[in-house]
Amino acid sequence: MEVVEGACVAAVAGRDAGRAGAFAQDHGIAASYGSVGEMLQGEELDAVYICTPHPSHAEAAVACIDAGVAVLVEKPIAPNLDGATRIVEAAQAAGVFAMEAMWTRFLPIYEVVRGWIDDGRIGDVRQVTASFGFAAPVMPEHRLFNPELAGGSLLDVGVYPLHLARWLYGAPPLEYGVVARVGETNVDEIVSISASYPGSGLAQLGCAVVANLDSSAVISGTAGSIEIPVFWAADRAILQAEGLEETEETPHPANGFEYEIQEVVDCVRAGRTESERMPLSLTLEMAGLCDEIRARIGVAYPFETEMGQ
Repeated sequence: MEVVEGACVAAVAGRDAGRAGAFAQDHGIAASYGSVGEMLQGEELDAVYICTPHPSHAEAAVACIDAGVAVLVEKPIAPNLDGATRIVEAAQAAGVFAMEAMWTRFLPIYEVVRGWIDDGRIGDVRQVTASFGFAAPVMPEHRLFNPELAGGSLLDVGVYPLHLARWLYGAPPLEYGVVARVGETNVDEIVSISASYPGSGLAQLGCAVVANLDSSAVISGTAGSIEIPVFWAADRAILQAEGLEETEETPHPANGFEYEIQEVVDCVRAGRTESERMPLSLTLEMAGLCDEIRARIGVAYPFETEMGQ
């Protein structure tokens, strides 16, 4: 079904032409290609969604930008600040739309949550607790555990709680402490972050690819609290204040990704070069923060060491 009005998938490209063709056939996509370059030559496109492994995001994104095609780049936009900067500078120089695909920032339930907070329903916010973790089998060649593919929990799922705290407090952390388990493949398998934010706000954040962590976020204030079940894909929030409980639901028409797609469609149609709700400055800020966190826990990717980063 058409969820985003006027939008359709015109083509798919992959490193393996056979797999790209099979994907296109399975999903009713008219055309497939063995590379992004071939697709750009063969199609007239408005935008491209890039969901290759993390280290190849920049190459694919810049190729699209150089061709004048807008890009929605899967989070993280790049494995580090250098890669993120490359994409952002290319987009700004060309005047082409670019956005990191942090889809949770567009979920409607967060408008409800923001309304509760702005209306003072839970008083002054003092802490947010959020984590995203799952137990995957450790396979060294899998993207989650392969340092050549920028594996680890921080970039794959840790960005979700970090973005939630950033959205809640409207600023980066003032200070933070981090502890982590770095596995045998030299990627961060589980990370715990304690942070303080402007306005006396605190955060306890976690991520893992070797442990099932509680997926609910809890925002605690001086007069109540808000729970957001499965906060990274949320369509429900629960307010507890003044001895009462109130639940709001905003069911997704499809799977929740449609909201960020709608944002890209709206921005491209309006001739904007970036999203006000997910600006490129925020992308660069978070990329820098993740670089700092990795430096503190001693995680560097081989391609960074080779390039002297």
